[in-house]
Amino acid sequence: MSARATPNSNFWSLGGEDPHQRTDPAYLEYRRRWHEDPASFSLGEFPVHIDLEASSRCNLRCTFCDKLPLLGPEKLGDMDFGLFTRMLDEGAEHGLAGLKLSYRGEPLLNARLADMVAYAKRKGLLDVYFNTNGMLLTEVRSRALIEAGLDRISVSVEGVDPAAFERARVGALFDTILRNLDRLRELRHRLGAIYPRIRVQTVALPGLDLDQYAGFWLDHADETAAVDYKDVEDRQTGIQAPGFACPQLWQRLTVEFDGTVLGCNNDDFRRLSPGNSREISLAACWKHQTLQNARALHRRGLSHMVAACDGCPWRSAQILKNGEIHEKENDTNQ
Repeated sequence: MSARATPNSNFWSLGGEDPHQRTDPAYLEYRRRWHEDPASFSLGEFPVHIDLEASSRCNLRCTFCDKLPLLGPEKLGDMDFGLFTRMLDEGAEHGLAGLKLSYRGEPLLNARLADMVAYAKRKGLLDVYFNTNGMLLTEVRSRALIEAGLDRISVSVEGVDPAAFERARVGALFDTILRNLDRLRELRHRLGAIYPRIRVQTVALPGLDLDQYAGFWLDHADETAAVDYKDVEDRQTGIQAPGFACPQLWQRLTVEFDGTVLGCNNDDFRRLSPGNSREISLAACWKHQTLQNARALHRRGLSHMVAACDGCPWRSAQILKNGEIHEKENDTNQ
């Protein structure tokens, strides 16, 4: 069995409009590279997409959060606008196409988020978006994001039961998120805009009725979607899967608010970091030996030998989902 990387295998649309149904050649080339580069292990001179963490802080205390509990006070903050523009300038020079302004925290806590969106669009980026819990999507912020040219926004909501939702997402209010979504759509219409495209998405938690979920939220968004559930409590190490390779190593980089660069947005313990963007260029990070070594092992079907990947909940979920051959063995036998 040869290794393969399958982009977006953890995600599926539940209904509504596909936000990537665009016909301009530059956008089509961006999406081609997004899918085909990892599938063919083709490494461009620069990532086609970057996740930049606008803020690692969060206004909620979700009971299922797998990120915030890992962060000490020194790892909580907002990305400096000067650092952001420096990275965007470099990205624009290298044809960067996609930008997500979220990683761990709530991006709307960064007061300059709309400025970041506007700067990225002025630099020619094709796909600028972020994930949010939706609580801070006020009328003022919504208008600013529309006028800045935001392409997409994904609002994370689990289920359709307000009481259950608010028990799990401590600090969130179901009716507030509904009101914020409806106002964003109304403002978009009033301003004569077609963007941002609005997605409501959920983790596919056990017992969640996805048909009911899609039927409810399509009245408030353009698209509904689900992502695979990851068991972050029970990290399984030593799982071998000769047919698995992670697509992120050929698609994207992730940058934390303080400039720390990661090769993957599931590298919770920063084991696959080529450095800090304050000290090293993103282009150099992309081709750094740390990431090249990881890519070589993934290509050979030996992703379990990469410390950052062994035990990764996303990797384990994809291996089990795709029915890969896997077993635990002593790595010294490799």
